[in-house]
Amino acid sequence: MKLTIKQVTKTFKEKKALDAIDLELTTGVYGILGANGSGKTTLMRILASVMKPTSGQVLLDGQDIMAMSHEYRNLIGYLPQHVGLYKNFTAEKFLKYIAALKGLPKEETDEKVDEVLELVGLSEARRKKVGEFSGGMKRRVGIAQALLNDPKILIVDEPTAGLDPKERIRFRNLLSKISSNRIVVLSTHIVSDIEFIAKEVLILKEGQLIKKETPQRLLKGIEDKVWTLVIDENEIPRYQSQYKVGNIARVDDRFQLRILSDDQPDHDAIQDHPNLEDLYLYYFDEEETA
Repeated sequence: MKLTIKQVTKTFKEKKALDAIDLELTTGVYGILGANGSGKTTLMRILASVMKPTSGQVLLDGQDIMAMSHEYRNLIGYLPQHVGLYKNFTAEKFLKYIAALKGLPKEETDEKVDEVLELVGLSEARRKKVGEFSGGMKRRVGIAQALLNDPKILIVDEPTAGLDPKERIRFRNLLSKISSNRIVVLSTHIVSDIEFIAKEVLILKEGQLIKKETPQRLLKGIEDKVWTLVIDENEIPRYQSQYKVGNIARVDDRFQLRILSDDQPDHDAIQDHPNLEDLYLYYFDEEETA
């Protein structure tokens, strides 16, 4: 199975949200990384066929997804950033309702609802009202509804926004677990969401695809650009004005800065191993990430 994005452009009035995107996706997890406004959600909505590109096309095994219509929609599961849940429905009732909307046969619905509730760890909470759920539990209901039709393509937009670290890890592991026989596209600006599960990372900036590589290759590209430097507190503003500064950690009565720079920022600066947070900072300025 192959999903091909060919010269996809999306324009809103005078603004290009996406600019001639070319991609090929096969089975596995793809993490789309970008600052707010980079075009992540627009691309996800086009892949989910809820938005048409201004130009270009998306092909599934050579067929245009717009021409495939319902045939394509039956193959996808979509979890938007803000999913509408009926707070007075129990988890079980909500999933059965969504199953009916998706056209699942009644004789299969009970078994499928049981299956997805077990998969997302909500079997014991199945008869509790969704309005009483935590944010993490609501996101799990969201992924459960996306999996009801056993999709071959799963599209999830900012799935861990607002979740605590424990729920984020649970969600990450779930996506990794279900990716063995599907294409999973995960949009996020939280780099730890994709660091360990993504087959490839796609970096979007101002509507353009600027990188598509494995996490390992992306990190190799900045392995000589990460430095640590211990300085006095009064020196911090100078380095922040001249360099991209990541973590600032207190070390006794001084401070250790993690600096992104093509050149050694100070003769006392020591090169360090990069991580995906460094990568994010390298490609996106602070004003973009705010």
